[in-house]
Amino acid sequence: MLRIKKRIRIMTFSLLLTVIILIGICSTVKAAETTYESALTRGTDTLIVSQYDEGAWEDIIDDELEPDDWFGGDADKIGAKSRITIKSMKYDADDDLEWHTYKVLEEIFDVYSYLPEEIIEYQLLAFMANFTKDSINERYSNKYDLWQGVSAKWDFTDEANEDFEDVADDRMHKVPIFKDPGDFKDMLEDYNDWVVYINVTMVSLGLESYPILSEEEFLWQLIISGTLTIASPFNRYLSAVVDELDCKDVEVKDSKIIIEKNGEEDYTVEVTYGNRGTQSSLIVKDDDGDIIYEITSEDTTTIILIILGVMATAIAGIVYVAVIIRKKNREI
Repeated sequence: MLRIKKRIRIMTFSLLLTVIILIGICSTVKAAETTYESALTRGTDTLIVSQYDEGAWEDIIDDELEPDDWFGGDADKIGAKSRITIKSMKYDADDDLEWHTYKVLEEIFDVYSYLPEEIIEYQLLAFMANFTKDSINERYSNKYDLWQGVSAKWDFTDEANEDFEDVADDRMHKVPIFKDPGDFKDMLEDYNDWVVYINVTMVSLGLESYPILSEEEFLWQLIISGTLTIASPFNRYLSAVVDELDCKDVEVKDSKIIIEKNGEEDYTVEVTYGNRGTQSSLIVKDDDGDIIYEITSEDTTTIILIILGVMATAIAGIVYVAVIIRKKNREI
């Protein structure tokens, strides 16, 4: 009887230990699946419009839409350049940031830009009375942890063949990187709920209503505005964003996101992310895979390092030759 009780205790202990180990393994796997790191570093990227087939764009995308409607500036001119310089980062463990819904509506959805330029003062005052930081954050409880970079951003211009202006068009452009890809789903839900609420005021003021956004429309706005900066590992982060938003007709390959869209005809947009987690290229293709429009990038930091490497190699070669010549002269 004692032996049976002893065996039962041993089996119970073994089972309990196994359960604890399995829970630990599952917890570790789950933590690994949701752990991301910021890859943002200081440096400069120059974006270049390398291809633009205007006729194909009008026939396939939209004859009333041009690339500058998407990207601003002179983005509809081949050779036009834009520049983004990452000046600083704030993403160390001791410097974690947190955005509330008001900040998200202001920065991610840029709700102020939707107001007409000719808005009358009483209309603006009425809008502002319904869009205060305290009232929005009280209505929506979501908070978002992120890393944040600050950059200087120059708009696309076809006059930038040599040097950009000394002063950037946007000297303090925020570059947010949200730690949880699932945050984008929460942001969209809060935005759409807010739209229903604020449109009552907009209609009463005789202003155009804010649009309700689908998951695909939101992702598209994030991409063409350059707002979607991703964390490492890039493939997993991008896939999580697409899965959380449940976007259809969207595919992720490595650090590239491919979106199927429809204009006058079907076309695809391929966006590739570089080693900082920022967009490094964007290609628009027709249904046959032919390029209609393309933006590529030059990483100035990488170019400088390559030049320095070549110079260092050349100097080392010169020194080596000088040493050999001196040694031969001594032997003579």
